[in-house]
Amino acid sequence: MCGSFASILNGCRPLFPPELLDSGGWERLLDRARLLPLSVLDTHFGFEFHLGEPSPDADLFVVVLPGSDLSRHYILEGARAERGSPAAALAAGLQEQVGNPDSYLARSVSGVVLEYDLAGLAPGRPTPPPGVFLSPRRSAPGSWDGFSGHRDPAGLLAALAATVGWNGHEGMLGTVERIFAALPERGYVFHAGALPARSPRAFRILLKGVAREEVPALLEQVEWPGPTGEAADVLASMDDLVDYIAVSLDVSARGTGPRLGLELYRPLKWFAVDRTGWRPFIARLEELGWCLPAKAEGLRRWPGAERLRGNAEIHLVRQGINHVKVVIERGARTVAKAYVGMSVRPDGSMLRPPRA
Repeated sequence: MCGSFASILNGCRPLFPPELLDSGGWERLLDRARLLPLSVLDTHFGFEFHLGEPSPDADLFVVVLPGSDLSRHYILEGARAERGSPAAALAAGLQEQVGNPDSYLARSVSGVVLEYDLAGLAPGRPTPPPGVFLSPRRSAPGSWDGFSGHRDPAGLLAALAATVGWNGHEGMLGTVERIFAALPERGYVFHAGALPARSPRAFRILLKGVAREEVPALLEQVEWPGPTGEAADVLASMDDLVDYIAVSLDVSARGTGPRLGLELYRPLKWFAVDRTGWRPFIARLEELGWCLPAKAEGLRRWPGAERLRGNAEIHLVRQGINHVKVVIERGARTVAKAYVGMSVRPDGSMLRPPRA
């Protein structure tokens, strides 16, 4: 594919509600997208909207599969980067994933999700290196036991540290082992990430397969320093609208961090279109004060499917909401973030010539 990701995003501009993304936020997104190839479209990409903040801006997510054109883009970018930089480390990890079948990345990781922190970025400031999140490979067709099925927290941390250029995991192993041990029988680590641009240095571990009523005990076992009762109240307030949950924990050299993410899911895929079903969910977020009215209005208008005509072809654009994360941290305001997906594909049905 030739051209940049920004050329497609520009064509999709009318599909972004201005309450969610506008003015400076849109320009920050385009600045990053101009540095990415069109092969971003080969998988799915998405955005994180901060529902409690009035500014209309967003963070960007892209999915990198091993051996893909997008993976090769990052490998070439890393070859041009300064030795020891996050870009060079990411490139080395992506190369190892396809070039060394015995490596942890090749055996255990199915893909890499990159998160670009763009919201609130000062004008003219370069985009910081992305957060790197590893997605686990399934151990058998039809199964989904995540990283917990491999029982190798040391390998997971070493792989994460290597992909962001950190020299080891600095005493974090014991905390991650405690998290693995605290998982219920059906629980698993769905994603694990490292955020090189944020301070203090920490890994982020995302747990699934945990029931709402199991969360307080799990938080106590992993020695989360926050109010477990508040976490239980958040989950109870959304329970009738949620299909399943995930728990997001930060791990630093000091142990389990104070920030807790409670991810709330409905039974939909990343880019599935469902506007009606999300309305009561969004209304509840607004009622609880976790989502500003303007952001709620924009989020209601996000899901949809549209055909857009470009210079050479017509694209089918699908937009969906994947999940909402409620973030709790002692001494801070409880906030919510929406994680939304977008899929852009050439619409072959519109390009076929009419029958004679």
